[in-house]
Amino acid sequence: MIHLPEGPVRRLVGALHRRPYLAFAVAIALSAVMLQAGRSITLKSKIRDLLPESAPSVQAMQVLQERLGSADILVVALMSDDFEKVKPVLPQLAAALEAHPDINEVIYKQDVDLIDRNALTIFPTVEELEDYYEELTETIKAEVKKRMVLLDDDDEEDDERAPGEYAEYTFSWAEHEKDDGLSNLGRTFRRERGAYREYFYNRAYTTIGLEVYPTKSSGDLEFARQILDVVDTITHETLGELLGSVGPGATVSRVVLGGGYRNVLQESDQIKDDIASSVGWSFGLLALVVILWFRSIRAFFCVLLPLAMGVSWTVGLVALTVGYLNLITAFIFAVLLGLGIDFGIHFYGRYREERAAGHDVVEAVVQTWLSCGEASVLAAITTSAAFLALTIADFRGFSQFGGVAAGGVLLCLLAVFWVFTSLVFIFERWVPLKLMGYSVDRTVDAGIARKRFPLGAKLVVVAALVGIAGYVSASQIEFEMDFNRLGAKEKEKHEFQEITQGTTQATSPAVIFADSAEEARSLYDQLEQRTAENPEHPRIKSYEALFALIPEQQKEKARWVKKICRKLKRKVKLFEGDPRDGADELLTHCDPVEFTVDDLPAWVKGRFSDKSGKLGEFIFVSPRGSTNDGEVALAFRDEMLSLKGLDGEPPVVSGKPMIWADVLIAMKTDGLKTTVASLLTVVLLLFFFERSLGGTLLILLPLTMALGLTGGVMAIFGIKLTFFNMLALPTIIGMGVDDGVHLYHRHKELGADSAGYVVKTTGMAAVLTTITTSIGFGSLLLANHYGLNGLGLLSMIGMAAALLVTLLVLPAAMQWADDRARQG
Repeated sequence: MIHLPEGPVRRLVGALHRRPYLAFAVAIALSAVMLQAGRSITLKSKIRDLLPESAPSVQAMQVLQERLGSADILVVALMSDDFEKVKPVLPQLAAALEAHPDINEVIYKQDVDLIDRNALTIFPTVEELEDYYEELTETIKAEVKKRMVLLDDDDEEDDERAPGEYAEYTFSWAEHEKDDGLSNLGRTFRRERGAYREYFYNRAYTTIGLEVYPTKSSGDLEFARQILDVVDTITHETLGELLGSVGPGATVSRVVLGGGYRNVLQESDQIKDDIASSVGWSFGLLALVVILWFRSIRAFFCVLLPLAMGVSWTVGLVALTVGYLNLITAFIFAVLLGLGIDFGIHFYGRYREERAAGHDVVEAVVQTWLSCGEASVLAAITTSAAFLALTIADFRGFSQFGGVAAGGVLLCLLAVFWVFTSLVFIFERWVPLKLMGYSVDRTVDAGIARKRFPLGAKLVVVAALVGIAGYVSASQIEFEMDFNRLGAKEKEKHEFQEITQGTTQATSPAVIFADSAEEARSLYDQLEQRTAENPEHPRIKSYEALFALIPEQQKEKARWVKKICRKLKRKVKLFEGDPRDGADELLTHCDPVEFTVDDLPAWVKGRFSDKSGKLGEFIFVSPRGSTNDGEVALAFRDEMLSLKGLDGEPPVVSGKPMIWADVLIAMKTDGLKTTVASLLTVVLLLFFFERSLGGTLLILLPLTMALGLTGGVMAIFGIKLTFFNMLALPTIIGMGVDDGVHLYHRHKELGADSAGYVVKTTGMAAVLTTITTSIGFGSLLLANHYGLNGLGLLSMIGMAAALLVTLLVLPAAMQWADDRARQG
């Protein structure tokens, strides 16, 4: 086992006793420096930031950035009751915005003349046009027949047809549609034509908008905040000059900014609020528990100040190494408060015990270092090793959390040795410790009242059977595949999101990249073949390429359009109401012309051109089903990887489903790998330091049983594994070993039949450390995030199970070992 050499310990304690103020001042100065360094830490809140650079989806995102640039849009929505007054000033507003060096482009209008003129050759198929012509002919015949009947009958009769019968025959906006040629044509037109808008109105038709494309992505939070201020200022100044001030009753009553830049800032601010809330609640509850438990304000300073400094040093460590926090590590400091406080609690509890046993101040600290310090070093090493094992994962959500937690635990222990000791000596100089009625049943020479622990072998056997049952039932645990249950909690949309909704395209399809237009056509043909075989393809919903925007059979379509228009023009007066509106709309598209890619509007070609100006070398494709469904993401990924480029290799595909799929794959592979690595690392370290198989098994007892009990609870209550709550496993491994180490070493120090005394002293410290660690993880329940809530909940379940075994089963096992030793 670990032994701290008594000579150096006494010299270090003596040095701190002689200059406690200097030692404490140096610790404060170091904390200030580290916190200042921490100001440079940035926050990366996107899921893709949890993946390694080598992940295929991350590399695909880099290809997207290189070839297409940032897809982020800043939306400027102008609220007005008179859009006709606003439209003439949009060009000047766009020019004013584009004049700023941080803005690449501003779009306020899309040229749709070509699309409108050729709508009936672009959107419908030849078959749909043929069906419509036949339906139109039949409809006209029926209407003519009706009119003839009315002329022959002098008596007015009620129309026997149900209301709205003719409404089914509308071209573009009837609600009563059937599966007929005209209705199919109308549905096709509305669905396809809706993607080509002249102006950007929101869904409620209360605002008209502009799309602003800044020079940097929304991932740069400082830039995002700056560009929002810049755009808001320019917009208000320009509108003030052209239309008068913005405000109630004015032409523009309000300017609302939205889009990706506003959304990412909102998410960042929400995470920062959650961090502040979790850290604040965690620290406050920890302080309250420590004060009430020890009934001492002194305990608050001696336990919490070293903890705060240890955490501040960890902040500096993150700044000097990783440099940023991701969605998971952002909350490590609240967790670290719960993990790091254990050392201070054990030290303060042991120091108070040594003082109650009759030692003077210096000797009490020396004995605390030699006994509790040795166990704490071993516990810190094993706990850090459990977290450090996570760094072998490629998934950054695991590796960075493990590295920061491992370093933080060791720094918190260092702060206890250094700062705790200094504070004890400072307090003793001013206000000597008063035990307030606290006493222990032991003397300076470690004499205690020995009594058998009432539970023994039978409890160990029963507990072992329960643990085995838990491991067996754990096979029923499933992975969470619904990413809606892992992200931010659904709340009412922010006002700016409600106002700007519908201004821009809501969906972000995946992008298939080709190395040439020829390869893009080959990939498109493969998609066409798959969907032709199954129109309701289970994995592919839609896809779009530049060359596909040029309709086939243009001459044939134009012939049918002219036939339809000739017939409709002659009989249009037969229609009334909705049918007449639809007919009039159709007649505005009766003069199509044949066109090519070169004739397409600039904004359409721009959508399909890369940064170098190459046209048509990528395809937009959308999966069928929710992109937040893990099964959909995995199936879509497999479908995309089954495509073949001209070189026989799968193309590069970038998009949200690909990222989710990589996250799931990493979670399954790295989750198992890191859990096994954590467990093996801890077992090997324990055996190396203890050099005793029996001692190692006793220390591991709370851990092994806690894992089994946790698995059983998860199976019973249907708790699924996620890449968030999987981080609870190394925590349970570290904490389960931590309490086991302290109780076993205390029992070994005191000898046979001391299990009962150990539970009353060290065991109560274990209760307190479990409560405080649970507070640290429990603070995650306050986060506005399902995944972090799950991590906090599962960690608390695991630690409660470990504490139960530590207080009941471990002492029983130690008593059983004492009994067997006497018998042998």
